[in-house]
Amino acid sequence: MAKRAQVREPRRPPLVPPTKQQAILAAAHRVFVERGYGDTSMDAIANLAGVSKQTVYSHFNGKEALFSAIIKERCAQLLEFIPVEAATAAEPEETLRGLARRYLSLVLAPGNIEYFRVVIAECGRFPELAEAFYRAGPLQATNNLATLLAGMSRNGLLSVPDPEASARLFFGMLRGDLWMRRLLALGAEESNETVDRLVEQVVKTFLLAHCPTRSHIKLDGTRASVD
Repeated sequence: MAKRAQVREPRRPPLVPPTKQQAILAAAHRVFVERGYGDTSMDAIANLAGVSKQTVYSHFNGKEALFSAIIKERCAQLLEFIPVEAATAAEPEETLRGLARRYLSLVLAPGNIEYFRVVIAECGRFPELAEAFYRAGPLQATNNLATLLAGMSRNGLLSVPDPEASARLFFGMLRGDLWMRRLLALGAEESNETVDRLVEQVVKTFLLAHCPTRSHIKLDGTRASVD
């Protein structure tokens, strides 16, 4: 029986980030976005990164490890913007407004939108990848925000009986229709004014729903700490 001829990957201009590992990650991101997880080969990643396949395997033991590394790298951005120490700040409105702007700038970034599309497209065939994405990104971000909200509630700045549910509500209101249109590539990119209006609406709505209760307020009207 005749051997099947191997299909060679066409040479492409290599990416040139500072280190080989960064080059491999950048190349893997591009190939995953272009081909999807299932149709991506380590040969294609090595070719685009300008390294040998052996070099790729010396950094990552397989395609799943590469995909997971990119997920962790991108999800780490979502975790850095939640300042847990802000639970003691005097102005929760300003804290939440800044947090909301940074969150939207990340989830609406073209590279992150592209990668989320890959996760959605492949979650049926590779549910473990969707699970890894959810745990490393959305779930951890929700937990971090819940910690921040619980601190604000203890300090009498807000009333948050269920911090986890409120954190999911906050992120859900922010994504909403704006994120869905971007995900589906519908229409032109929204203006900064549109994003700012959304942030203001979400923050004001959230604060109205989490106004401190009587137990959070002293008789003179100042905030009280709640244990």
